[in-house]
Amino acid sequence: MNIYKFLSIVYYIGMALIFLGVLMHLGAVPNTVYVFSAGALFIIGIRAYNQIAGKPENRRIHTILLYSSLFLAPAAWAMYTGRTYWIVFIILTAALDSYASFRRIKK
Repeated sequence: MNIYKFLSIVYYIGMALIFLGVLMHLGAVPNTVYVFSAGALFIIGIRAYNQIAGKPENRRIHTILLYSSLFLAPAAWAMYTGRTYWIVFIILTAALDSYASFRRIKK
C-alpha cells in the first residue's frame, strides 16, 4: 500500500469519527468527546502533512484547510467542558472547507 492510499484511509476514518462524535454528542451519549477528538487529531495531522509535503503552488489552499482543521480543537474543548458553543467551531470548519472546495488544487 502506498503512502497516499494509507493517508486517504486515515483521513476518511478521521472524518467518520468526527461525524460519529457529533451525532453521539447530539444524542447525549457520554464520553463522545474522545471519539470526536480522535477524529480531529487524524484530520489535523493529515492536513499538517499536506501543508508540509504539498507542492508550493498549493500552499495557500493547504493553509486554509489546516486552519479549518484547527477549529476542531476548540470544538473538542467546548464539548469536553460542556459548553454549547462547540457548534460555532464546527460551522467555521465547514465554512472554510466549503470555501476551499471551490479552489483548484494543482496536480
